[in-house]
Parts: sequence; structure tokens; C-alpha cells
Amino acid sequence: MAANGGGCRGFYFNTVLSLARSLAAHQQAPLDKVQKLHCMCPVDFRGVFQLDERRRDAVIALGIFLVESNLQVKPVSAALLCSHANSDLLKLMSCALLVLQHKDVIVPYLLGLLKGLPKVQWIEESSERKGRGLYQYDALPVAENFSFCLVTVLSDVAQRDENLRGQVCASVFIFYRDVKINQLIIIYRHM
Repeated sequence: MAANGGGCRGFYFNTVLSLARSLAAHQQAPLDKVQKLHCMCPVDFRGVFQLDERRRDAVIALGIFLVESNLQVKPVSAALLCSHANSDLLKLMSCALLVLQHKDVIVPYLLGLLKGLPKVQWIEESSERKGRGLYQYDALPVAENFSFCLVTVLSDVAQRDENLRGQVCASVFIFYRDVKINQLIIIYRHM
């Protein structure tokens, strides 16, 4: 077990998944802890994301946090915090922070990542590590497995949040359209 990274999925994946699930179980997940998970994800550098195994696992864990926390919409917590704030300014600031739910940061990030997928720089793991992470099945390339996972998370978000449904569906359709156009361009160039 220890020789292969703590199981078939690997220590890092299990760690970020555990963090995501424990944060999702909180009534209101601490912002700094969610930011720690978000910081493990890839960043857009001049229009290109670099995705290695750890960053892919962190994105999926962030998506799992979002979905399992029911998009962190907890209006009772907001009312409770606002009612216990001492000053009017603190009350206003506390309410404003809670209006900006975790989904208001995470969903745009995931949609931006989806939009950037056709230009992603995929960093493949070494052959000895291959098959240990989330993408252990070699039936499909890593890019296809990750894309499927990301679209699945976004589909869960669209199903749970009526206000985001149109934006998420439009982004997914645009992504598929762009992928198809890129495939046609590649085919045309090889003719």
C-alpha cells in the first residue's frame, strides 16, 4: 500500500478529496480553507493553463466540494452572522461576504478553465506513476478523462442552481463547439 502512494488513487488525491469533503460538511466552510484548496488548482497564465496530475486532482476536489456543499448556499448562516455582528459596519461587511458565496468564486473559475481546455498544456505523469491517480484507466487519454470530469461537475452545478443553469449550459456547448472546430482544422491541415 505505501509503495504505491497509499492506494490505487494516490496520497495526494485522497488528501485533497478528504479536504474537499470535510469542508463541504461545514455549515459555512471557512474561506481561508476553501482558498487553500483553490490555490492548489492551476492558474491562467497568459491564456494557458498547465495541468499536471496534482492540479487536475485539485480541480476535481474543488468541484466535489462545490457540489457536496450544495453550492454553499446557507442563508440561515448569513442571517445568524449578521444578527450577531456588533457594529453596523461589521454587520454590513459580514453580510456582504456571505452574499458572495463560494460558488460565486468557484463557478467562474471552473467555467474559465473549461473555456481554456482547448489550449491547456497537459503535463503527463511519468510512466511509473501512470495509473495511480483519478485517471488510472488507460482507455481514454488524460485530457478526455479530465474534460469529462469537469463537464460532469459543471452539469451537477447547473442541475442544482437555476440561476447558473443557462450560463453553464452555454459554456459547455461553446466548449464542445470549439473542440469540434479545432478537430476539423486539424483534419483539414492534414489533407
